[in-house]
Amino acid sequence: MKMQGLTKDTDGFISKHINRKFSTKISLFLVNSGAKISPTGMTVISFFISILSAVLFCLDKPLLGGLAAQLSSILDGCDGEIARLTNSASKKGEILDSILDRLGDGAIIMGITVLAYEYSHLWKDFLSGIDFRVLTIVLGFLALMGSFNISYSASKLKESAGLEYRRIWAGRDIRLFLTMMAGIFAEFLPKSLLLFLLLMILLTFYELAYRLHKLDYVEELVKRGEKKLVT
Repeated sequence: MKMQGLTKDTDGFISKHINRKFSTKISLFLVNSGAKISPTGMTVISFFISILSAVLFCLDKPLLGGLAAQLSSILDGCDGEIARLTNSASKKGEILDSILDRLGDGAIIMGITVLAYEYSHLWKDFLSGIDFRVLTIVLGFLALMGSFNISYSASKLKESAGLEYRRIWAGRDIRLFLTMMAGIFAEFLPKSLLLFLLLMILLTFYELAYRLHKLDYVEELVKRGEKKLVT
């Protein structure tokens, strides 16, 4: 079996240039070797690795947590690839993948927030008069809101208009890649996790604002009956 047709037009930058280079090889190996693993099985594996990432962040292992997040991102592409290779794609699998992705995303952000909270005292000499523990909780909550709404807005567009957004600034592939980078930096500079939460907020809310700006364009595409990526 060949790699042709395993990628998707909606792939984000990280997915297209990094993740797919690994995931397609893994998927082809599993299918060609006759491994008894279904797309759903791969979805579950990816989910549990994302939970592992969250746990590692909570246990003050940011480097391992970040690497686990990126591994989860790579394997998250394998379920769809295996489904296409074996002609076993289903709506049930697509819905399960979406649900577990959101749970995994939420767990990782909470894990990072827990660790950022533990090191929030390191910021007290930087700017007086601010309770960085409270700030960390607020930033974690906003990062969670931004992440979930990126996924929800994409799902809503597909459901209501049959269109899809091109992942530009804050797709899941980019968010989990940045999580890996945050874990690497936090291994040597723990207080940097607070900046990661802030970056996540800026990226996701900027992307959401951009999508709101494109709603008139979406209406035009629907009226003309055009099926193309919303960029």
